[in-house]
Amino acid sequence: MKVLLLSCSTGEGHNHCAAAVRQALERRGCRTDFFDMLHLFGEPGPVSMESLLNVISTKVPGLFGLMYKAGEKVSGLGVTSPVYLVNSTYGRRLSDLISEHGYDAVVCSHLFPMETLTYIRRTCGSAVPCYGILSDYTCIPFLAETALDGYFLPHALVRQECAEAGIPEERLIVTGMPVAEEFRVPMTKAEARDALDVPQGAKLYLVMTGGIGCGDALGLCEKLLAFPDEDALLCVLAGRNGELLDRLWEEYGDNPCVRPVPFTDQVHVYMRAADVLLSKAGGISSAEAAAVGVPLVHTMMIPGVETRNAAFFSGLGMSFMAESFDEAARCADRIVYDGKTGAKIVEAQKRNLPADGAERIAAYIAAVPEKPAREEQLRRIEKNERLMNQARALLAAENRTKEAEVILGKTVAALEAYYGSEEWKRDFADDEAGLLPGDLKRGILSEDGLYDLLEEYREACGRKERGT
Repeated sequence: MKVLLLSCSTGEGHNHCAAAVRQALERRGCRTDFFDMLHLFGEPGPVSMESLLNVISTKVPGLFGLMYKAGEKVSGLGVTSPVYLVNSTYGRRLSDLISEHGYDAVVCSHLFPMETLTYIRRTCGSAVPCYGILSDYTCIPFLAETALDGYFLPHALVRQECAEAGIPEERLIVTGMPVAEEFRVPMTKAEARDALDVPQGAKLYLVMTGGIGCGDALGLCEKLLAFPDEDALLCVLAGRNGELLDRLWEEYGDNPCVRPVPFTDQVHVYMRAADVLLSKAGGISSAEAAAVGVPLVHTMMIPGVETRNAAFFSGLGMSFMAESFDEAARCADRIVYDGKTGAKIVEAQKRNLPADGAERIAAYIAAVPEKPAREEQLRRIEKNERLMNQARALLAAENRTKEAEVILGKTVAALEAYYGSEEWKRDFADDEAGLLPGDLKRGILSEDGLYDLLEEYREACGRKERGT
């Protein structure tokens, strides 16, 4: 099976999400390709949507919050969004790529490629199954205007929210958030600290600013250091934000209690070494923290989806949601100095969030028939749908000719053979699982449609025999 995974580099979380599913698919023997949608058809240039969103997130997060609220309002109107219109411009090229490379399924971890695939489904008639992964703990704006075969969701409460937004329930599949394998491989706190050269007796506060380095990390450090403790160590992960890293070194380079950290692929090790994690509320990074089992304080949230993520976690007891740096410092100290508090948070994380979301998604996709088998299945369903419609039309005719009676008999015989076959059972099961294209006419697979038609034919034959 060959699967295409699409993401966008508007934050590291979406890429981590796709990478986790890619890992799980490849462990099952699937071939995969992974592309950043915004770079797939050439570099976007210095002023791109990706760079613009990243600048807004790091420099003026309040503006991002206003954009998010505006998106919610537009999404609620039911009109075609500008997000769809912009991303539809990639449609023809992406459709050609999917066809040329013979992909059996497409999986997206970002809204932008989901919008492009929706355009393809509406205009190009592609039969390749397409899926979206919701990488946040809320139904994001414009998700409901997409039309994919299925959506992998992190929690049952999010499924309810998506259904209320208008997404068909049969396409909403709760799997848990996909988390990369390294966040689930056992490693003790002592082993993690040895790997990072962190003293075993340190009170380790891990501060994460996301892949692009968002938030006032210096302001947070100031509050965390307000009450000195010689055993305290603040590891501050600056992501790819070189300016933030320079400012951290300038302010705290001589302070042994603060360790600025540039972009690293060892986040899972830092999480395992930490006594408490203070982080912005990305959906994937929060799920990764829960998979590791580190007590979590959400702070420096970007308004909009991150405040929704933080509210979701705190509402289920899986984190503290701090509205200020003072509150964040108090919550962190409470966790560090009172072991029971942190233990309750970790227990809530384990109770509410499965760690095997990537495996569940991969298992679902791997069960999808490969392209030739899928195309044969769709032709079979379409053929029997036509036969059923033909039989209905002939049954409705008041005065059927002998020729029409013969055609009706042969049509019903073919439908009876299909209805009693393993093929119908498999087609029905795939429909129930959301594996068939959303625009496929499939009355033949309804629980009562074909049965009622066959019963109607038998009754008509009985009336004919009785001469009534």
